[in-house]
Amino acid sequence: MSSQDQVVESLTKTIEIMTNEIALLREQVACLTQKLYGKSSEKMPRLNGQLSLFEDNNLPEEEDDLPS
Repeated sequence: MSSQDQVVESLTKTIEIMTNEIALLREQVACLTQKLYGKSSEKMPRLNGQLSLFEDNNLPEEEDDLPS
């Protein structure tokens, strides 16, 4: 095998590796873009002790004997 053939083979392997890496990176970008800008549920986990702004059933009961 001549020197030029070795260079061509080496460059071909490099191109194949880089093509596969580009495909993987594009897939990651597409996934992250979908995650960031795609449809999402606005549901958030309920934290203990935190009141909701929109649901009245989460308000604490008012106590009449609060000190003034």
